[in-house]
Amino acid sequence: MLTAYISLIRPHHWVKNLFVLLPVPFALAAGVDLDEWPFIQGLLAFSLVNSAVYAFNDVIDRERDRCHPGKKNRPVAAGQISTRSALVTSFALILMAALLLMAALPTSNAGLNGRVLAIPSVYLLLNLIYSLWGRDVPVVDVLLLAAFFFLRILYGCALLGVPPSERLLVGGTGIALLLALGKRRGELRLDLAIRFRESLNWYTEKGMDRTIKALSFAVMLFYTEYCWHSSICQGESSIYQEERWWWSLPPMYGGVLYYLQRILVANDQRSPVELVLRSHWIQFLLICWAILTWLSLGSG
Repeated sequence: MLTAYISLIRPHHWVKNLFVLLPVPFALAAGVDLDEWPFIQGLLAFSLVNSAVYAFNDVIDRERDRCHPGKKNRPVAAGQISTRSALVTSFALILMAALLLMAALPTSNAGLNGRVLAIPSVYLLLNLIYSLWGRDVPVVDVLLLAAFFFLRILYGCALLGVPPSERLLVGGTGIALLLALGKRRGELRLDLAIRFRESLNWYTEKGMDRTIKALSFAVMLFYTEYCWHSSICQGESSIYQEERWWWSLPPMYGGVLYYLQRILVANDQRSPVELVLRSHWIQFLLICWAILTWLSLGSG
């Protein structure tokens, strides 16, 4: 039973919250003072909200999941956990997240508190729209999937108490769309349009491949421009050390190209989360990117 509940809340999917951490190195390089414990509490609270959404979705999707070759083993679809128990678990996780946030937020900054509380609320609302309607509407389904990652970036900025930069949002949104399209392409290859997801009837493999290639090129080009522009000395607005602005580019290029190879050449049908968790190569590139980004930041 414990294994079933762990499967219900899917803590391994918390890896998606790496997007919450995306603004951290750039904010620190800009001189933001990070209060570690409230940030960790906020990150954990958002992770609990994620798990609450998964438990709720498993109830809504139980009939669909029984038609999916992998998702049919989820605890609600497999009959290991009742729908009532799953809904109670979802509500309890939301309550725990709210209490955790209330304890972490400062009482002196109402504006910050409002943003930190509003973003998980919007995340819950959009997931409800996605579960009940949006996932069956072509294009809207992909945009909503990307919006979930976009909100994670906004949430990271809110926890840091800094406004998000335009380049961070645009670049993060490009990566989010790339992951969303990769997820839909894997489902398209599994031929689940009739039994599992009606919106897949609208997509074609050729059109999706072209979109993924174009978006990948745009993401790499935009990130290159961001690193180069940020290294230009503009008083205190320079983020990267001028001679090190390019250090994080090789692992970023490698990650995008490897992702393309897996989904377009190898026809890997796994979700982006499964790719990250099971691919040592992607994990290595992520670690390299984090280390090289950190070393290239600051005034050193």
